[in-house]
Amino acid sequence: MISTGIERASTALFSTIVTDQLLSTLFQPIVELDSGATVAYEALSRGPVGTAFHNPAVLFDHAHDVGQVTELDMACWASSVRTAAEQGFTTPHSLFLNVEPASLRRARAVDVPRSPVPAVIEVTERDLMRDPGGLLAAVERARSLGYRIALDDLGADPASLALLPLLMPDLIKLDMGLLRERPNQDAARVMSAVSAHAERANVVVLAEGIENERQRISALALGATYGQGWLFGRPAAEVPNASGLAGIRFAQEQASSPTIDRTPYEVVAPTRTPRPANRSLLVQLSMFLESRARASGDSAIVLSTFQHHTNLTSATRRRYEDLGAEAGLVTIYLAGEAGFGADSPIRVGQINSLDPLIAEWDVVVLTADFSAVLAARELDVDNHDEGSYEFVITHDRDLATAAALALINRPLN
Repeated sequence: MISTGIERASTALFSTIVTDQLLSTLFQPIVELDSGATVAYEALSRGPVGTAFHNPAVLFDHAHDVGQVTELDMACWASSVRTAAEQGFTTPHSLFLNVEPASLRRARAVDVPRSPVPAVIEVTERDLMRDPGGLLAAVERARSLGYRIALDDLGADPASLALLPLLMPDLIKLDMGLLRERPNQDAARVMSAVSAHAERANVVVLAEGIENERQRISALALGATYGQGWLFGRPAAEVPNASGLAGIRFAQEQASSPTIDRTPYEVVAPTRTPRPANRSLLVQLSMFLESRARASGDSAIVLSTFQHHTNLTSATRRRYEDLGAEAGLVTIYLAGEAGFGADSPIRVGQINSLDPLIAEWDVVVLTADFSAVLAARELDVDNHDEGSYEFVITHDRDLATAAALALINRPLN
């Protein structure tokens, strides 16, 4: 009974905090690593001092328990921009905000807290893997509101490396574990992937969690030009010279979130010459790409279409179960029941009979250092037993990215 009373008191206090916005905002400096100059601040929300909810982890854990994460997040968002305005931020991209994707999708234009300056919104890679399509929609919403996008904690989940070209962040925040642990193959893989993506897309790299000079040097070696951490300052209530901050310098125009309303075949075929194939050849090509994805382990993203559920044989189902246990994200699309168990890592999307995707056999693979698309279209869907197709296979990363977006933006059932 005592614990129940404590829980009720905690829930009542939490409700009051959210309803009355009894939140405070602290600001942690972001510096230019070469010069040490403070150029921006990240806004961090806290509950009332003297309560357990002053700890943000406790605050958001309770929000998850009572199903009010979005309500809390909206209150934190409002507190952050209100306090930033009071502190006198005036320079574009001198303010970083943490906003949950669900808040971005839910907020109407009239409800969105108005930042005093064009700001940077941070999204975490856990959202990327939990609901890639939903996160991409949220990012598009944020960009329409004028925000730049930062991908937080990159490197904590290897699969996020493959999704970099889908999200197209303006800034990458490297996970602090990369700086605190001894260099290993995982760190090398992250460094290689970030370097390759930054070179292609000209994005900004920021390292967080820097606590000493050795870690600052490591951050520079990983390709970061900006950093934050206790070496440069802990979160504080006051921002010295907020109006004089330089802000983050973005070299490129703001990235656009592509809207894909085509199928993978419609994406790839216009740029390549389709060739004829039967079902046996496509099976072998598919298995080759699946094995290449398995070789990349948890950094691999695999998106496949199967037309009808009858094409997902028991042998293929077992193959995909094994693939799902090793890859970072595996999603299949088909008409009918997929037959995977409730605890299966495989995500399933339904294809309706009027969708042109019903005629396609597609396998899209994205990893940190590999990309491929097998896109095939059945020539006569009314004569499925014959299994006659025309297909294209390419390793062009831009085409693979576009084909992946064509699938990942489709709702899952």
